[in-house]
Amino acid sequence: MKLSNLEQEETWLQGWDVLDELIERNPGGYLLLSNYKEISLTEARAWIQAAAYENNKTEFDTEYYRGKKSILIKKVPA
Repeated sequence: MKLSNLEQEETWLQGWDVLDELIERNPGGYLLLSNYKEISLTEARAWIQAAAYENNKTEFDTEYYRGKKSILIKKVPA
């Protein structure tokens, strides 16, 4: 499905909000892409935004990685 420009912007802003909420609930963990590559918050935000412009949404999971509760970020088709 092709997202309109407005839907793309809403998608990445919602993704950022969810990410911020998860970071607040799970401080000190890692941010990971679905291939378990560790990324920074800035990289995660850019990745979420790029995914939206590719007509994808993002899903988030929390799991333990290297002994810390971490956030796993995946893209899924819109």
